[in-house]
Amino acid sequence: MEMNKWIAIGKVEAAPQISMNGDRKQAFFNFIVNNRAPNASGQWVDNPVSVPVYAVDKKADLIEKYVVAGQELTVECQYMNWTADGQLQHAMKLLNVSFGFKPKDSVQPQEASVTGPPM
Repeated sequence: MEMNKWIAIGKVEAAPQISMNGDRKQAFFNFIVNNRAPNASGQWVDNPVSVPVYAVDKKADLIEKYVVAGQELTVECQYMNWTADGQLQHAMKLLNVSFGFKPKDSVQPQEASVTGPPM
């Protein structure tokens, strides 16, 4: 069995998308982390990277209830991929989450249509 784990600190790009897949709740959001790398002149700069994160069941409930756009999170995830419409899709499946600061002008997430991996 192949095991992998990814742990990162970053911010939620936009309000999480919440939907139902049968009787299972699912949440999807883009998570912004910095990839520090040297630029052409050799100076180290932060390059923001958007990482798709997917949560189901109780973790999706937590995301729906407590996470807003711009919120800081620490996430522990596992890489997953699947094929949809002939295209390889990928996301990080949320295993654990720690909540950080919310922006002062935060708005609660709204229900939206989400296409996630097959259950």
